[in-house]
Amino acid sequence: MTKNILNLFKISIIILFFRCSSLSNEIVSVSNKETPVYELLAGFEENALEPKHKLEMDHSWNFMLERKNQIDVFLKEKNYTSPHGTVVYPFSGIDALNLFTFFPNAKRYILFGLEDPGFPFDWTTKKEADQKIILKGIESLSSHLAGRNYFTYRKMKEETKKPALSGAYPVFAAFLRRLGKTILNAKEETIQGPTETYRGFTFEIYDPILKQKQIFTYFKIFLTGKEGVPGDGIYEYFLGLGEISVFTKSAEYLFHGERRATFRSLLLSNARQIVQDDSGFPLRFFPEAEWDRTLFGRYEKSWKLSGAVDPEYQSDMIQLNEASHNEPLPFPFGYGVLGSKGKNQSLILVLKKKSK
Repeated sequence: MTKNILNLFKISIIILFFRCSSLSNEIVSVSNKETPVYELLAGFEENALEPKHKLEMDHSWNFMLERKNQIDVFLKEKNYTSPHGTVVYPFSGIDALNLFTFFPNAKRYILFGLEDPGFPFDWTTKKEADQKIILKGIESLSSHLAGRNYFTYRKMKEETKKPALSGAYPVFAAFLRRLGKTILNAKEETIQGPTETYRGFTFEIYDPILKQKQIFTYFKIFLTGKEGVPGDGIYEYFLGLGEISVFTKSAEYLFHGERRATFRSLLLSNARQIVQDDSGFPLRFFPEAEWDRTLFGRYEKSWKLSGAVDPEYQSDMIQLNEASHNEPLPFPFGYGVLGSKGKNQSLILVLKKKSK
């Protein structure tokens, strides 16, 4: 069925215009021969190479999609809505699942994390032993996400740094297929700065339920704290996105404190809606006079993680929690599950810019 759908679409070139020429668009077309590879990576078909791959993927993804449906029902009951434009997911890892859960109708998705892009990717040139490693890695990452609803950097690094897997591309391809997306083509993306080249890729995908195309871009970006100034490429790229939404979770409190303040300000300058747990942006950046602030679930404190940024003490989050009188979330979301060993301290914070 997927092959027939894919044949209905011609491989197209998408040229994205920004306010400067820091973004290059080298097109790497995905021919029809890639479709069976995506099906294999996603575990939709039996294969002799790794006979348990389909079973393991079915097990993990049946569980994750059931939880996704639970979150969908919850959000509908809460009258949650999301914009249809561009959404940015900083520190995303390889989490496409939660992004599409909270922003299903966006036209464009921009993600960045520490994982190598792993693109171009050619399955046919891989040795059989490497192909097995790739399938096992995708299985392992699926199981990891199913177990806690977020990725740990250690686990992602363990799998994506393997030479066979080479990076995020094959994992995202498998996950997008499991989310029902048809992959039409892919191309390499780079953001060129004066001393740094940030590499990534873009999938053009089609959602058969929405009956619309969507753009899904991933970059490897390590924020040292110096990014986000005019002329560095990062500034021009993200400013050129125009109005955006931001989704972030399990972000290790990297936007707390002042080390990444310049990029944080850049990202928030065009933000109109933000969905996050407590590990994203501190609430102090969203005064009630300018933002509608809605808390789902409960907040008591932020959890200090080994090797992560120390979270800020947020008295305003405690006050918002007390004013909300919320029941616990019926599903795990963020780091609250670590401290409570349950779901009673998971939270979702929805922030919407007020009209002037």
